[in-house]
Amino acid sequence: MKSSEKILGKLNNLLIMNYEVEKIYSEALDLATDDNLKAFFRERGFERNEFGRQLRDEIVKLNGKPKPLNVLSGNFDNILANFKNYILLNNEYDLMEEIYNLKTKSIEKYNELLMEINLPLSVCKLLVKQRDSIYSNMNAMKRQDEFVV
Repeated sequence: MKSSEKILGKLNNLLIMNYEVEKIYSEALDLATDDNLKAFFRERGFERNEFGRQLRDEIVKLNGKPKPLNVLSGNFDNILANFKNYILLNNEYDLMEEIYNLKTKSIEKYNELLMEINLPLSVCKLLVKQRDSIYSNMNAMKRQDEFVV
């Protein structure tokens, strides 16, 4: 397999992951009753939508074909079920822990792709920007949690 095909495959996998995370945030937004939680899910969902749009653009620039939104892997079905349970049970601590774990998994996927040899500079810059945005949000969550405790 050529390096560019491998990179396109991994970019498409990252794109699908962002579709799935956006879906989780969107469904959580529909279930949430707390205004702060709704705002959080709305912002995170919008962020992931933007990430997806940017990833699709990069895939096209590399002469690849972005996978459509309806091609989800199902890897995040468990996480979505947990989100729903924690929201319905009003269990904010476990919900925040699940969000934190979701962000950790996302960062791992970004780092995995950033380790690829011959990664185009534009892709590298985009991935670092998106990964750092997720990481920054994680740190803000952690600081807020420590402040509340």
